[in-house]
Amino acid sequence: MDLPLTPPIRIQPMEERSVSLKTTEKLLDAFLDDFHARTSAVQGGNTSVSVQLQKLKDALAQENSGRYK
Repeated sequence: MDLPLTPPIRIQPMEERSVSLKTTEKLLDAFLDDFHARTSAVQGGNTSVSVQLQKLKDALAQENSGRYK
């Protein structure tokens, strides 16, 4: 019998404010570093969340670089 699947962690926004793409990249990068530090100590953490956050960061970087070409 298969073990029940645990859904990924849900990230709920606590505050809403407008920020530039560059600032968003910096904030997301800092969050990713902190998230990796917290989750790597606990059995490798939740990789699906890390992967999705990294994809978001990469997409923002690509969008930001496209604006300045």
